[in-house]
Amino acid sequence: MIVFALIFACGSTSPPAVEPKPEPPPAAAVEVGPELMEALKTADAADGVEDKVATKCSGCALAMDGDAAHAVDVDGYSLHLCSSMCKENFTKDIPDNLKQLVN
Repeated sequence: MIVFALIFACGSTSPPAVEPKPEPPPAAAVEVGPELMEALKTADAADGVEDKVATKCSGCALAMDGDAAHAVDVDGYSLHLCSSMCKENFTKDIPDNLKQLVN
């Protein structure tokens, strides 16, 4: 009787559903020439570690901390942007936004 009461109180005997891991962001289709490569390297070095992960927000000219939840991949570099709005604005024109980092 107690077992039935516990099952009824808990609502289910099946294990909880496991959330799937989020897919990594797709790489942005951007042709990377020397100027854009310099911008990617600048963004990567802004956090003091050259690891092809820019943790400072490239959309905010590297002034704010980025978040991996709002990442954009460009030519093997992961650019962490600070918010979904910043990511949306940055991805509208990735080459131009990257050029602003070195100009």
